[in-house]
Amino acid sequence: MRRLLPIVEGHGEIPAVPILIRNILATRGIHDVQPLSAWRHGEYPSVAKKFDSIFLAAIKENAPILWVMDFDSKDHDCPVKEEQNLLARAESLRPGWPIKIAFLVKEYETLFLIDETATRKVFPDIPAKTSFPENPENIRGAKEWLSKARPSSGSAYKETVHQAKITAHLNFELLRARSSDFAHLERAVVELANSAVPL
Repeated sequence: MRRLLPIVEGHGEIPAVPILIRNILATRGIHDVQPLSAWRHGEYPSVAKKFDSIFLAAIKENAPILWVMDFDSKDHDCPVKEEQNLLARAESLRPGWPIKIAFLVKEYETLFLIDETATRKVFPDIPAKTSFPENPENIRGAKEWLSKARPSSGSAYKETVHQAKITAHLNFELLRARSSDFAHLERAVVELANSAVPL
């Protein structure tokens, strides 16, 4: 069995990202790659400071690395520049190691605002008259939007409860068409899977 190591930002992504990886691979007919338990290392500014030490520890898992983080920036080129910077640092530390950085603008939950159908499957209490944002990647605070869209008190979106559940229903064809960030993440997963070797 080949393996892939996810590194994520938040507690909700610990179960959600392995589900996302498995489902992406399943749509491509790849069933012999096992996502390892996700490592959580927080937000990008913190990761940027500690990247070298985290990366050197991660490669001891002897698996390709998929690093998924939120990125809130008005500069559309900024995530690309930061991704290139991190990959260059990894290359200088361990040349040739398979690693991909996947930034999501502005946050993971933006995917849920893009895929209204998946979100309503988990949150059927969102009123039918509620209009989802036309441009979800311009929304700051997708988590807060989801909480406010639910009418019942005490029914706030909770990433540790809901993130994996909604992720399991995501429509990749829709996300691919509407989010270049998701399309990039999907390509990264497939490329890393193809670079993984059986242990």
